[in-house]
Amino acid sequence: MDCPLHSAERAKKDLIKRKFRCLCLTILLLSTLRICTPARAEVSESDRVLAEQVFQQLLISAPPPRDMPWPPKLEIVDKDETNAFATMRKQDGSEYPVVVCYNGLIKRAVEGNADRLAYILGHELAHHLLGHTRASSGETEFLKATFSRDQEIAADRKGMELALRANYSYRGGLSAIRRMIVLGLNYSSFEGLAADHPSWFDRIALLDKEQAGLWRSMSSFDNGVYFLLVQNYPLAERAFRQVTKDFPGSYEAWANLGYALLMEYADSLDTEDLRHFDVGQIVVGGFYRRPKSLEGKVRGINEELWWNAVGALREAIRLKPDLSLPKANLGVAYLFRPAGKDPAKAAQLLEEASQLADSDPSLDPVSRLAEDINLAVAYAAVGSGEKAMSTLSLVETSLKKEDPSSLRGDGSVSNALAYNRALLLAQSPDGQRQRLAIGELENYLRQTGSSLAWWQLAYQRYASLCKQSGAMPKTESALLSQTTVRFRPVATLDLSKAQIALGQSLAEAKGQLGAASSSSPVVRGTNLVRLDYPNEGIKVIGTDEVLAIILSGGKAPALSVREMGLGTKSVELKVGMTNAELDRLLGDSDYDFRQLVDPDLNYRFYSDLGIAVLSQGGKITELVISQVPKRKIDL
Repeated sequence: MDCPLHSAERAKKDLIKRKFRCLCLTILLLSTLRICTPARAEVSESDRVLAEQVFQQLLISAPPPRDMPWPPKLEIVDKDETNAFATMRKQDGSEYPVVVCYNGLIKRAVEGNADRLAYILGHELAHHLLGHTRASSGETEFLKATFSRDQEIAADRKGMELALRANYSYRGGLSAIRRMIVLGLNYSSFEGLAADHPSWFDRIALLDKEQAGLWRSMSSFDNGVYFLLVQNYPLAERAFRQVTKDFPGSYEAWANLGYALLMEYADSLDTEDLRHFDVGQIVVGGFYRRPKSLEGKVRGINEELWWNAVGALREAIRLKPDLSLPKANLGVAYLFRPAGKDPAKAAQLLEEASQLADSDPSLDPVSRLAEDINLAVAYAAVGSGEKAMSTLSLVETSLKKEDPSSLRGDGSVSNALAYNRALLLAQSPDGQRQRLAIGELENYLRQTGSSLAWWQLAYQRYASLCKQSGAMPKTESALLSQTTVRFRPVATLDLSKAQIALGQSLAEAKGQLGAASSSSPVVRGTNLVRLDYPNEGIKVIGTDEVLAIILSGGKAPALSVREMGLGTKSVELKVGMTNAELDRLLGDSDYDFRQLVDPDLNYRFYSDLGIAVLSQGGKITELVISQVPKRKIDL
């Protein structure tokens, strides 16, 4: 069995690097032309002795299985990776069990702590004792990952049991998991659906009964951050509401809840709403990535949602008044107040946030730059054009100094900078400054999509300036010819009476949907089941949690897929539509062919969207919301 450590790293890399598939294949081809030597890290004698002592002590407490040669061998590998695994080796026509542990794991995660090592080696021994190293793991990546996650939880429990029998510390064993989190090997529970191991927060929540609520809230916070990053604001709202319910003193959770609600409100604004508010383009993305306090649908203007956002942000400020980000987001809220913008109040709050930002280490580069751009928007809204332009110039200078990798690569800061600077230049009677504005707007229109609510406003201003200067404006289609549309990942299905989400408790989903017309095992002898709801046109596949939502038949609801960006448009995918219609709606979205449950059924799987499509005769017969693990490419 593959250890959680290396798999967590590998899964995290896969999730981040989906777009580099072709590059990976090229490197794989080139690698055949040379001999690669793995990184080595000499095992110290003290580490080797500790590993052998702990392993032998664990074997004393492990009852030998009947169907396997025993005891297994321990191999300490001189390799600088945080990896360990259980496997069967063949010799002279027979198999024998082995536990492999890399020296990088012993150095970085164990750090000479016998209790941590007992948990790790006990976990790998448990895979042998529970029969995982000889068990069938399913015929598709979806099934393999589902079974592997269940096996990891079982091995955690059995491995901890072995460690306790061998007189190792329970709290010390849990510190091994905490060390994995500190090393950055964790990922959110939702991202874990596309991996073959559950997140470390979920695993420690099952083992650490005394602080289970804390770890579950940490997991919810991680999920909320992921959903904010992919702009699924309703699921982010749900995650942070749970954290504030369990830990009402978590100011980061309150701030992120307010941000999620504010983004839901802003998402409902269209071009006409923005024309009404008449402010520049704000930059979003200012939220907390880590909860340090825990570590130690209606289109149009929704006034109730705005007030909920403001209330959550004010609660965050009450809990910790010296934070910059909640105050900055509160300032943005006043730029879009339902009763009418209040730019003076917005500028006041954003100025206060800017002053606090200098001593707020929690701000990442994007959040810091976003605060300043939004301050410039507020200055422009109150008529202080010079202060606005001066602030934008400071942003441009800071932007040049930043490492591009720290800016998350979405272009939101540079695009908003261009838009707002163009608006200020366009207000000048000077012909040269207006020509500069035309150039800025043209670049902006090429680099952003027409689905963005500000795009039409920018084009109208661009066309008007061209007309005033006697130039011929480029057509919308010409400006959009090089634009690449990016969609938000899909994780939920909205029904008339419920919203079902991946990763949601299966029991909760049943409570929302009611009794299924039928319930059947997907693979006999496992807890993977399929629930059928023919009147809704859906099927739900899951274990303890929802792993896939299938839409099929004439009653299947439409599946909404929204473009990335604030206030963008959405497209609807429907069972029965043609492949040509699907291609037209999703454009150049990347996909490959994968299998879910039946190894003979090939789905188009759009990995960035989390959608699988089954078509027959040129028409869609099934739409599936799921996270299918990436194929592993070893270089």
